[in-house]
Amino acid sequence: MNEKQLAKINQNRTVPLFDCDYHRFDEHLEFYTAMGFQLIYYQKAPYRFASVTKETIGEFGFYGARNFEEEGNQGGCYVHVPDVRAVYEELRKNLKAYYGKLPLKGMPKISRLNKTAEDWRVNITDPSGNTIIIGEAFGDSTELMEKEAARVKALKSMFEKGYAAAYRFAHSKEDYLAARNTLEVAFSQQTKKDSCLMVFKAKVLQAEVFIQLNQIQLATEAIEEASAMGVIVEQSGELGPTVERLMELVEQLENL
Repeated sequence: MNEKQLAKINQNRTVPLFDCDYHRFDEHLEFYTAMGFQLIYYQKAPYRFASVTKETIGEFGFYGARNFEEEGNQGGCYVHVPDVRAVYEELRKNLKAYYGKLPLKGMPKISRLNKTAEDWRVNITDPSGNTIIIGEAFGDSTELMEKEAARVKALKSMFEKGYAAAYRFAHSKEDYLAARNTLEVAFSQQTKKDSCLMVFKAKVLQAEVFIQLNQIQLATEAIEEASAMGVIVEQSGELGPTVERLMELVEQLENL
């Protein structure tokens, strides 16, 4: 190893170490190599350990835990990147080429690229349930979340407040049960004063949540209801990303 290579190894960096299912160890690594990670260390005995790396993301280490299922050792980390869209598109391309389609629900899975109050992010859940969030921040997360909390508090519509909470449950925390229940309450509080644009966005989010919960019939109904509003909302340019998401959900249902 030359001095340049040694200097690269010893530069300031953090390598997250995740526990994973001992009996699914190789399947676990397969998912990462499918995303485009390079396997740089592999050990099967006296214990299972491996490391993978990807230049645009970083390095992760994995330990095969024999008691994984009994104790539930899922971990997670946040990876900051300067161009999350480029990273996402590459991961998406690699996974689709390897599996034939994108793993968008269950385990393992990759989320769509989502915008939250503090960043653009993509959530990755590996076969052992570890979660890696790759994001491009808008600024100081504490300040941004305080502003978002103030914005939501100032909303007069209970429906809009419910949508904001459900969106965060779904895309920031991946708590789809909480998102589903929050949306159900929001729709029960919907009034004629709530704009069609907001209702459309909530219906698309509801469809996505139902898909994640494998409630396919409910997802289909939500998509049909959202699609029926197309004539009403097509005049609004601000809904472009939401319309794109709806089309993606239609395609996803067709491929299930």
